Amino acid sequence: MFGSRFTKRFCAVLLALCMVLGVPAGLSQMSRAGAGTDTDAYVSLADMQIAAERMATGYTSVSKGYTAKAYAGEDRVTVMSDAILPEYAGFLTSDSYGYSSSVAALRHGDVIEVAVEVPQTALYSIGFEYLSYDSSILPIEFSLMIDGKYDFYELRSLKFETSWVSGADKSYDRYGNEIVTLPDKLIRWEKKQLSDAGYRYSLPLSVQLEAGVRTFTISVGEGTFLLGNITLSAPVSVPAYSGSAKAEGSALIEIEGEDFYIRNDSSIHSVGEYSSSVSPAYTKETVLNTLDEDSFSEAGQAVTYRFDAPEAGYYYIALNYRQSEKNGFPVFFDVRVDGEIPNTAFNNYPLQYATKYTTAALTDENGDKLSVYLDKGEHTVSFTISEDPVRYALEAVDAIMSGISDLSLEVTKVAGTNKDKYRDLKLNRYIPDIEERLYGWVGDLYSIADSAAALVGAKNAEDVAAFAYLIIAAKQLKSLADEPNELVYRVDELATSTNSINTQLANFVDIIGKNNTAIDRIYVFQGEKVPSSKAGFFKSIRLSLGRFAYSFFGQSYSSSNTDKTHIQVWVNRPRQYVEIMQKMIDDRFTRSTGIQVDLSLMTDAQKLILSNASGDTPDIATGINYSIPFEIGARGALVDLTKFSDYREIFGRYSDGLLVPSIIGDGLYSLPETMNFYVLFYRTDILGKLGLEVPDTIDELIAMLPDLQMRGLNAYYPTGAMLTMRNFHGVTPLIFQKGGVLYGRTAQELMIDSEETIDGFTTLTDLFTLYNMPVDVPNFYQHFRNGDLPIGIADFNSYNLILNAAPEIENSWAIAPVPGVRDEATGEVYRYMSGGAESTVMFRSNDEREQQAWEFMKWWSEAEVQAEFGQMVQIMYGDEYIWPTANLEAFAMLPYPSADKDIIMEQAGCILEAPRLLGSYMLERELSNAFNDVVVNGETVRSRIDEAVKIVNRETARKLEEFGYIDADGNIIREYEVPSVERVRQILGK
Repeated sequence: MFGSRFTKRFCAVLLALCMVLGVPAGLSQMSRAGAGTDTDAYVSLADMQIAAERMATGYTSVSKGYTAKAYAGEDRVTVMSDAILPEYAGFLTSDSYGYSSSVAALRHGDVIEVAVEVPQTALYSIGFEYLSYDSSILPIEFSLMIDGKYDFYELRSLKFETSWVSGADKSYDRYGNEIVTLPDKLIRWEKKQLSDAGYRYSLPLSVQLEAGVRTFTISVGEGTFLLGNITLSAPVSVPAYSGSAKAEGSALIEIEGEDFYIRNDSSIHSVGEYSSSVSPAYTKETVLNTLDEDSFSEAGQAVTYRFDAPEAGYYYIALNYRQSEKNGFPVFFDVRVDGEIPNTAFNNYPLQYATKYTTAALTDENGDKLSVYLDKGEHTVSFTISEDPVRYALEAVDAIMSGISDLSLEVTKVAGTNKDKYRDLKLNRYIPDIEERLYGWVGDLYSIADSAAALVGAKNAEDVAAFAYLIIAAKQLKSLADEPNELVYRVDELATSTNSINTQLANFVDIIGKNNTAIDRIYVFQGEKVPSSKAGFFKSIRLSLGRFAYSFFGQSYSSSNTDKTHIQVWVNRPRQYVEIMQKMIDDRFTRSTGIQVDLSLMTDAQKLILSNASGDTPDIATGINYSIPFEIGARGALVDLTKFSDYREIFGRYSDGLLVPSIIGDGLYSLPETMNFYVLFYRTDILGKLGLEVPDTIDELIAMLPDLQMRGLNAYYPTGAMLTMRNFHGVTPLIFQKGGVLYGRTAQELMIDSEETIDGFTTLTDLFTLYNMPVDVPNFYQHFRNGDLPIGIADFNSYNLILNAAPEIENSWAIAPVPGVRDEATGEVYRYMSGGAESTVMFRSNDEREQQAWEFMKWWSEAEVQAEFGQMVQIMYGDEYIWPTANLEAFAMLPYPSADKDIIMEQAGCILEAPRLLGSYMLERELSNAFNDVVVNGETVRSRIDEAVKIVNRETARKLEEFGYIDADGNIIREYEVPSVERVRQILGK
């Protein structure tokens, strides 16, 4: 183990490397990085001023320029009633939740100004008292300007968490398995010192304030809360470690890792692991027995445990834990006892890499166990994940990535996009310091990796897997630096290819940000012997045999283990979703209606087609692709939901355009469950540098392409991601936006050769042929991160990834409504996009079961139920488990970022799905083939569409004859009316 000295040495080395400070970089590595050159390597900040704004104005740089001394006086409290400027007096309330003074009631979008009296020019810690009283799981966010400006970059986004406690009672499913309990939000006043939202600093940030009255401008980005007093106090410091007293005695306090008292993130939860190394061990029904490492992984997350000290005295602390994400590198924690870090040895404490559960006491760098004095009685111990020891590495990598992106743009600006290998271009004549930049970055990366290797006792940097991506990036940079003029032909290797240098650096940021740590037990003990957590040999054998035997009988959530007298629901979702659904059904639906429901996991929705053929169907299937209901319903297996008297009310919960695929004949056969919304994504940093506005129409998007493409960048349209099949989601939006349709009133009136439809399809193909947008983009998320596709239209899955798995571009991107087609007569912009995702259907049975199944479908589609389910999933399992319910009333209640939610709901109102009918699968296939033939093979739109019309008409006629709509001679027996928004409204009586 190594303690606080690690932090000092690591930061000292990396501080010298950090480019944001303008220090010459990579000098110690020049013999390796710049072989063959006698020029000192350095990073030219002047060439990346705009790109490095974040680093140059960040706290690390700004705080180096502080000249004032730390404030040492009494706390100075600013009370809202005395300080809020008069025009905001309407926000004031008093006696709120037991608060003694007036407070400001704030919500998303509010801006207030507060007059704060500063007693003397000094460095201060700024504390905020707040209370979040709504049900949102998202932390409060606001920005802070002081006298009209941000003193440093981190003040643009500040986060203030709330506290969560576990429910009073444990939760079990109907099979006796313990499941995660929904935590309760503590509605209480909290106080937090000003800290960075990225949690790269373990201690609060200090601000240099001039004496006098300063105006604090607070702009709320997220949350509904009460803001209380603002306190100026002395900067927070941690007492220096000066040795550890022996903890003599025999006390042993064992705390179960799953029994945490408070956490600052609702998604931190327990999990059941089968292992003889954890407690309590189980062989049959699941028991939650450890803190889930997947939920406890991000910097700033904290868990707190309560315990009682039997006698006053010194105590040691040990953990039985597993930390296996960072191969060969530790995860750092701030350890607090009774809310305070005892000394610097507990600050940024390194918890070593361990692939299996390991019991280890907290020790200093000499291996001596760390002790803490406790009075008799109740105490708390908290563990907060910290990235402070690797902060300078992350900041240096941030700066390198920005510099590389800028260099990529510079090279493209000089050389254009022509990569003719016979072109003789001396790049170093136009960018004289290109070699120095490249070699400088190489030196920096090697120095960071080597320093980390030395500090963890590795022989070389390659042995530290967590830093391997830095070595890969350094080697790539070295190969470019050796032949800088070749960069004209290899410019994609800098920032835009899937294996680019910036991709490797982004992977490093991802790895360092994965602090997954499982905690099984915490020991607070006395005596020199560290408690053992290992089970004996015979106990391990007994548990293994018991578990093996039970595996033949435990079949929870299986269709073979249900009561056939109950309503049977097959769910095409992961197990954790099913557990929550079944718990909600048992506690709410069954209790209120008396209807018993059994859920079964359905791993493959195609099982429905097979089960229909065998006659073994459920009453309800949910979570199935929105296109499947037509394939089953057209064969008479599904119930027409319009048979129920209240169907209009239930279907009225959804966008009309989303219901088009639900129509078969004159009925509605499926209820939407989720939607796959599309929005416009754009990189605010890149568009800002280029001076480009966010486009409102497709023409405006096309107009910005030359500015992007001359710099080697481009825009993305979702059809480019559909590599095997360009489905309706990718082909129809521009057709509909242009006023085109696929069919007329009946299935025999194919309209893809109409002028409007041809116009829309031509606009689509022109994006890729005439305007050179990329036609083969397997992963927009990665290209968006890299920055080579800084703008594009993408769906919910991309939104979830960018929101939760791209930390290096946090606060550097935003969303907007999809650019559409403007109606010249009215000025309205049509933004039609597809949005179908998963649906719920009912299979035919007897009237009694169908009525009971309908009661369930009504309940499951209610706004309150959908919102509660979405909140529970996200609360229990984390931000990446966002629920895209199709019920817009429910969507408004879900914990999406407020600004994003408004845009998504606006765009959701423009969902327009293509109809599903007999032969439409051939239309979808032929439109895809036509797209490929035009874009890839160079055929003309008109001739290829004419060919598609013949093929589709032939297949449609065959299907219409098969289902009895026409006879063998093509005579109409009965018309097949095409589903449309108008038909939806007609059926719903709108």
